[in-house]
Amino acid sequence: MSLRAKSKYVQPHKPAPNAGMTLYCSAEAVTCLWVRLVLAEKDVEGARFEIQRPGRISEDLLLLNPTQTLPTLADRDLVIYPARVIAEYLDERYPHPPMMPAEPAQRARLRMALDRLELDFFPTLRLVETATPAAAKAARKRLIDLIVSSAPLFPNRGWFLGLDHSLVDSAWTALFWRAAELKLELPPSADPVRRYAQRVFMRAPFQRVVPPR
Repeated sequence: MSLRAKSKYVQPHKPAPNAGMTLYCSAEAVTCLWVRLVLAEKDVEGARFEIQRPGRISEDLLLLNPTQTLPTLADRDLVIYPARVIAEYLDERYPHPPMMPAEPAQRARLRMALDRLELDFFPTLRLVETATPAAAKAARKRLIDLIVSSAPLFPNRGWFLGLDHSLVDSAWTALFWRAAELKLELPPSADPVRRYAQRVFMRAPFQRVVPPR
């Protein structure tokens, strides 16, 4: 199955002045794509993106966040990381459209799904991207198995938790796009995932972040 900015360098003595919001991110990391998708869903105007390249971390980021965690969000005097904290902050900072369910039970389901993504899916994807060939091959199989096992969770219509697109939908979207980029081939038993991925890839916010090729 096929699922299918330059860094701005500044003087080293202080971060560049910025009255708005800046997201420091990598071009390909799934967590960075997740946060960019949340920003697109919120239609945040004026947000800047500072793409960090390996070995070329900007002076601003080094001063704002010495751990160099990506993504890192700078919103005026506030520096926020990691990705999940940024995503929840953006949902509270820009409440429309809401990306967290109103009902406590649905919020719990969302948080459990995000936990699973962060504990299992994202680390396995990272191994596919960065490990030695043998380890990457094993990680590819593991990621395919994880996706196949999750297929029954995806509805034929709507989004992961129902009719409203949520933070976990943006996280799944980022994962499935990176899986498509890495040419993961999924079996027919993953058809619910395929259909879901096709729907999220057609959303206007996604296409603003990842233009059609």
